[in-house]
Amino acid sequence: MRDLIEKALKMGFTISFSEEGGFSIIRLLRGEQIVSNCSLGVGTFSEVVEETLQSMLLDAERRNL
Repeated sequence: MRDLIEKALKMGFTISFSEEGGFSIIRLLRGEQIVSNCSLGVGTFSEVVEETLQSMLLDAERRNL
């Protein structure tokens, strides 16, 4: 997980973890702009957060953000 966060920071992103309406939310931000976000099902945050973050970063790389 630490490697993914360091990679995001080097790419100029900020990562936001929050909970909204009982769902865990991961957001990839550049400044104030949301580049990508993902809502994880109830109770799955700790199980899939690393995989989800990796997917979001790969998508951002593919889009040359």
